[in-house]
Parts: sequence; C-alpha cells; structure tokens
Amino acid sequence: MTAAHLDGGAAAASSSPSIPRESTTDILRRIEAAHGAVGPGALAFDADGTLWEGDVGVDVFEAFLAGRCARPEAEAALRREAEAFGVAAEGGAHEIAGALYAAFTAERYPEDRAFAMMAWAFAGWREDELAALVDRVLEEKGHAGRIRPALLPILDWARSRGVPVYVVSASPRAVIERAVRRLGIAPERIAAMTPAVREGRLAPELGAVATYGDGKIRALERMFPELAVLAAFGDSAYDAALLRTARVPVAVSPSPKLLAVADTIPGLVLLAT
Repeated sequence: MTAAHLDGGAAAASSSPSIPRESTTDILRRIEAAHGAVGPGALAFDADGTLWEGDVGVDVFEAFLAGRCARPEAEAALRREAEAFGVAAEGGAHEIAGALYAAFTAERYPEDRAFAMMAWAFAGWREDELAALVDRVLEEKGHAGRIRPALLPILDWARSRGVPVYVVSASPRAVIERAVRRLGIAPERIAAMTPAVREGRLAPELGAVATYGDGKIRALERMFPELAVLAAFGDSAYDAALLRTARVPVAVSPSPKLLAVADTIPGLVLLAT
C-alpha cells in the first residue's frame, strides 16, 4: 500500500533481470525444502498489491472521502497530524482528511503516518458501520476477481500441510479481515493498522503497533514468537524487513521502491504472476 506503487510495479519488475523470476511451482519447491529443513514454520503475506491486485485500504478510504464520512471525533487528531507535517488544516474533519490524503498521494506525507491515519480517521464510527462500508466497497471494486491466482496453490499447500498463514498489512484491520475471508485466513492471524476502541466506537489513535516496516516484524513476532518464517511475500519497500525474516523471500509485482532495495534482501525471488 504505497503512493508510488499506484503507478504499477509490474512493468518495473519486468525490467529488473537481477531478481530470479520463478513460477509458483518453483517457489513451492523452495518452501517445501525450507519446511523440511527447519520444521514448524509459517507463511507471511502482505495484503494489498500482494495477495490481490490494487489496494483495498485505499479503495475504502477514497469511498470514505467521497461520502464525506469523517466525523467530529476525528477532527482534533486530524488537525494535529496536518499541522505536524505542514499540511493546510482548513475546514473540518472531512476537509483535513482530504488534505492529508492529497499530501500522501503527492508523497509529502509519510507513508507510515498516512496508513495509520487512514485507520483512525474513522473515529466515531461503530465497528459494524465500518464493516458495512468495507463490504460495499469490496463488492463494488470486484475484489474477488483481483485475488492473484498464482498464490492460490501456495495457500492450498499451507492448508494441506497444516502450515499457518499470517497476513501483515498496513491497511486498516477491519478492511483486511473482510478482504481475506474468502482465502480462509482467520482474524487471529491478521496484523494490520488497528485503531483503539472506546465505548463501542473507534478512537482517533492506534490501539496496537503500527504495521509498517519493522513494525510488521514486531506484530508478526507477537502472533507467533515460536515459529520460523518459511516464506514471506510482499510488493513494497516497507515489506523489505518482513521479507528479510524469511527462508524464501518472494517479491510479488514489486514496486519500483522495492526493486531499488532488492539487493538488501538475500535470496529474493520474483513470483511470475
């Protein structure tokens, strides 16, 4: 989930011969070998741009902005965020949220802060209200048809071997939970940007570690401290830390920024999608 990746990483990937390109079958052989060598382990996936094409977190936030859905509970925190990063903070919660998003897409607002903001900007919403919005957007955007077929055999292999699958995303948790349901991934195996909840409503702050960069590793370690990462899959530069933890690091339609740091990820391979 990056502003830079919105212009498409696949074309850039095709022009980068330094990363070995391998089929799903080839990568499964690598995972099988790692599984045999280290014993119990897990697979770890980024979500947007990796498990599926596009970014459902962005889709939902754009629908949030289009519907002028920001509520007064978010205004003070949004204003503080805008002032901290030199973004014009005129108007109310809706206008400030829109200005922050525009700054993000122009790469003038840091990704880690932007992704967190896109989760807690729903302050004042009930969780069931957000779930209804997410379901509507996933349906409208044809989410089921955006899931990457090349990854399905890997998920099937994990189920057949009893290997747990974890998803670590910088999108809002409510979005990812509902987006991965058809893949059979349980909520307790998801780490994502999670706003605090107070008196049944979302609060304008995170209630868990920010799942960006090294934060993805910390979140993953909290979920399964005893397991090795057999393989990790990601598309963005801020997935690099996660990819480095894996015996088999796999780039999926990588963004230009991930390609730029590819030589810092030992053993990185590119999934042929």
